[in-house]
Parts: sequence; structure tokens; C-alpha cells
Amino acid sequence: MSKFPVKLLFLPIEKLDNNQVTFAVPKKNFKSAVDRNRIKRQLREAYRLQKEVLNTSSEIKYALLFLYLGKEKPQYEQLETSVNMLLKKMMK
Repeated sequence: MSKFPVKLLFLPIEKLDNNQVTFAVPKKNFKSAVDRNRIKRQLREAYRLQKEVLNTSSEIKYALLFLYLGKEKPQYEQLETSVNMLLKKMMK
């Protein structure tokens, strides 16, 4: 599922103890590693602040991939709202 500029891919796995999460920013859109790492840090922080949505629901754990789709450096607020909406949509 997608909420621009973030796309979420997930897979439910029953055998996991915790949720597994990874973040990706394509090198094609951001040549500089500094820019890619900054966006990944912002995505991690947005997820960290909202991960309770996943922990309170069921006993099924997930493997998650957050993929940044934009071509410009994002504002943190934009990433935070996208991650929040994706997590809520996933749990429905």
C-alpha cells in the first residue's frame, strides 16, 4: 500500500517474536549517501514514535519495508503523516 511519498510492503509472519522493519531510499533518486541516510533516519523516527499501533493489535508479527518514493528531500511532518496513515491502514 502507498501514501505518497512512502510505500509500505508487509508480510505477516507468525513465528517472529518482534516486528522486523527495514527502510529503503533508492540510489537512483538520491545520489548522495548523506541524503539517503537522512531520509532513512527520519523514516525510522516516524516509525519509532508510532509503532505501538502494531504491538497492541494481535499476536501476529510483521516483516515491514518502508520505501521512499519521492524525488525531493521531504519534510519530517510529511513522512510522519504518511507512516501513521500506512500503519493504521495496514491494521484495518
